Formats: sequence, C-alpha cells, structure tokens
Amino acid sequence: MVKRKGKSVSRATSKKPNGAGYLSPGINDVDLPDYVIAELKYESPVAFSASGFQAPRGFESHSDPLNELLGNFDIASIDSHFGIKPNAIKNRVAVASGLPPAPSPDKFVKKGMDTRFVQSGFVQIVPKNSADANKIAKELSKADSIWKAIVAPRPVPCGNSGSSIASRLFEPSQGYLCSAPNGVGAYDIWNQPGAKGDGITICDIEGNWNLDHEDLPKGIKLIGGSVIDEVGWRNHGTAVLGEMVSVPNDIGTVGISHKASAVVQSTVINGVFNTAGAISNAASKLGPGDVLLIELQATGPNNKYVAMQYWSDIFSAIVAATAKGITVVEAAGNGDENFDLPVFNNTGLQKDSGAIVVGAGVPPSNYFGYPGYQPIGTPRSRIWFSNYGKIVNLQGWGYHVSSTGYGDAQGGTTENNWYTLTFSGTSSASPIVTGCVACLQGLSKKKHGTPLPPSKIRQVLMQTGTPQQPGPNVPITQQIGPQPDLPRAAAAILKMKPK
Repeated sequence: MVKRKGKSVSRATSKKPNGAGYLSPGINDVDLPDYVIAELKYESPVAFSASGFQAPRGFESHSDPLNELLGNFDIASIDSHFGIKPNAIKNRVAVASGLPPAPSPDKFVKKGMDTRFVQSGFVQIVPKNSADANKIAKELSKADSIWKAIVAPRPVPCGNSGSSIASRLFEPSQGYLCSAPNGVGAYDIWNQPGAKGDGITICDIEGNWNLDHEDLPKGIKLIGGSVIDEVGWRNHGTAVLGEMVSVPNDIGTVGISHKASAVVQSTVINGVFNTAGAISNAASKLGPGDVLLIELQATGPNNKYVAMQYWSDIFSAIVAATAKGITVVEAAGNGDENFDLPVFNNTGLQKDSGAIVVGAGVPPSNYFGYPGYQPIGTPRSRIWFSNYGKIVNLQGWGYHVSSTGYGDAQGGTTENNWYTLTFSGTSSASPIVTGCVACLQGLSKKKHGTPLPPSKIRQVLMQTGTPQQPGPNVPITQQIGPQPDLPRAAAAILKMKPK
C-alpha cells in the first residue's frame, strides 16, 4: 500500500482549481519517486539489465556512452518498463541489429519487430535522488541510441465530486440511464439478452477503490499494483465502479452494465507510477470483448492535464491491448486542452491508439450546484474543462453524475454507505461510455456468439450516438463526439450478420 504525502494538491470547485485543469477534491501528492523512461531506438542493438546497458562485441559504441552518463548519478534501479524478462531483453539485440534506421513496426513485423520487441525497448531508470530524474532524461535524450527519454508522468484521477445515515435509493437521480437525448438509454435495452453486460469483464485502472462498499458486487479483485492509501483516490475509484457495476436493489445506485464482472488494477507498480505496465498487466488477464478503462490524466507539455496516450509507452500498451480484442476506454482529461495543436504533432494525441477517447459534455441539468447555481452551458456541448480534438470519440455527462463514494449525497461514519450526486469530469463521462460498451458487447455475444472488435464497437457508438451540440464559447469544432444512444447502437448490432 502506497502512503500519501501530507500536502494536498488541490480542491476542485466550479472554477478552475489550478493551471493544469479540473482535479478531484482531496487528492494528495503520493510519496513515490520520480523516474526516467528511456525509449531505445528500434535499430539500436542494445540490451539492459540491473547492472546497466549492454551491446555485443563491435557495438559497444551504442551502450558505453549510456553507462558513462548514468555513472554520473546514483541509480537505484534499471529495469524493463513493461516487466519483460531478461532473456527477451537480450533477444532484442538480434532483431535490432538487422533493422534499418527508423524502421516501421508494420513493415518489419516478419523480422521479429512485434509488440514485445517494441516494448522491450522501454527502460525504467529510477535514481536514488528524484531531483536527478530531469537531468538524466535530458542527457539520455541526446544519446544516439535513445529515441526519447522523459520523466515519467505523475497521473491523477480525472474527476471530481462535491455529507448527509440508513441508505437511500439514488437511482431516480441517475438521469444518464434514461432515454436519449438526455441519457444513453440503458433502461431501454436491459430487456434484451446480454445487454446488461453479461459475460463481459471490465477492468478499471487508477489508484484505489473501496471494494467493501455496500452497493458494489462482492469479490471485485485487485489484479495488480499497489493501492494508494488516500481517501480522494479511494472515493474516485469507488464512484467509477458504481456507475458501471453497482448492484440493482432498493438502496444506492444501479450500474449501467451491472451484470458485467469487474476487476481493478493500480497504476502503481514496484513503487512507481507505471500506467503502461498497468495496462499491459491488465490486458494479459482480459480477453476479446472485455473492456479496459483508463481513469487517469497527467500534465503535458503546456502544463495542462492531457490523456495518458500522449506518452509513447502508454500509447504502445493501448495499441497492444486493442490488438488483442480488448476495448480500451480512456478519459480525455480535464485540461481544457486542444489536442490538435502543433505542440502535440507526432504524439499519441494525434494518432489512433485504437482506444475510445472520452470527453465531458454538459448534462441536461445544466447547472453547477455550488457554491451557488451557475449555468454550465448547452446540454451535450463541451464542458469548459474537457480536453478536445480529432481523437476524442465520444462524450458522457461531465457533471451531476450520481454514484457510489464521496458522501456529499449521503455520508456517515463509514465510507461503505457514502454516495454522491455530483461526480464529474471526464472521469464521470468515461464510465458511462465503458458501461455502454459492456452492454453492447454482452448483446453481441448473446446474439452472434462473439463480441465486436474494438474498432467496430467504437464506430457503431459514434455513428448511432446523439450528436454533440455547440454552446457559448465552445463551438462544435471543439470535438468531444456524440453521446451514446444504446437503443440505436443495439439495433445496428442486431442487424449485423455474424462472420
């Protein structure tokens, strides 16, 4: 279990809490070290181990400068960023030495340049002094064998919530379950076989959850990583799970895909934030039709929160997961950032990872409830903090989402019966879309005997959704995509012919 530092990062209100964007309340900085992710060039015949970089005889000019550079610092560890075994790391040398400069993975896959080879080039370097991470990254980036070296992002949840004892029923406040155009129409399709997420597993990737909450199904497992011992992280994860799998009964809320199974994976692995490793581990335990949700954001080049696929190691992990038939749903982040800006050229924010990237739209309620009633904007227009751009595919409610956790709607002495009426951000939007994906994949498995490929489920949701609307100071060109319309999407899937 990871302990928090005492200093609180920020508390979000209806106004921007800091320059980076919209952040969950009570999220504290976590006592984890900064470290460097170095990405070897594909054609660099270099391996590595805990003792440093190695190259075969005659290629020492590729490895020696790297070791000399690291010799100027106190290094705690050098390891594979994706947890790849030493023998596989050594095998990359034989493949790399036969590649031309800047090879294309697609073109050279027959020469061994597969996903495993690409991920074997990501090196995790943890200095004993976190202050050295930035210097190491800058120096390694100058080396001929390194494509790029960065200080690893420090992710935070990309949501927020706004305290009241016997548990009450909050399902009537879950307007996002209702028919389009206001909601996604979950109620309208639950009578169809499989359409409650039957047979689908959802994995949520973030930092912590209250898995003992009274309205969550029993037996949700942590499949990897170490949880962050902090109530803000715990509330966030609990609210996310509640939107998707909270139990239908006479208390609390009901999940969009409440017949789906849920597992969780922490972004903290071996004492550091490693979102790429978390995605890779989760994907190894999921199968075609399952859904992987990334509920994180981190500061990008403009010091604003961006989607996690901006970083190349995370982009690579998402690509590998979708290639396996797993639908990845990713929060766009709350930085009010335009992903189409030139600063993001040649990054994952302008490339298709295969994920469904989710922005936050204005809910039909259209008002912040505190510190006083303030209009948000036109329903289904971009809410002011949501990131946007060509890669953002779909939207969900960015405010007024009722779910488990936080305690602003119902509090008490135990977190196990806390509920919220104001979960928000791209973090509240993304579970709505994730739940929709699980419902449709369950429907497809029942109807056709097989789930849809990730690209197809994304296409169906985009083509059948309720269109985005323009609003004051948020033109429709600031793309966050349509809001899912489950009845229309389900009708399209039922008409498909099985392969």
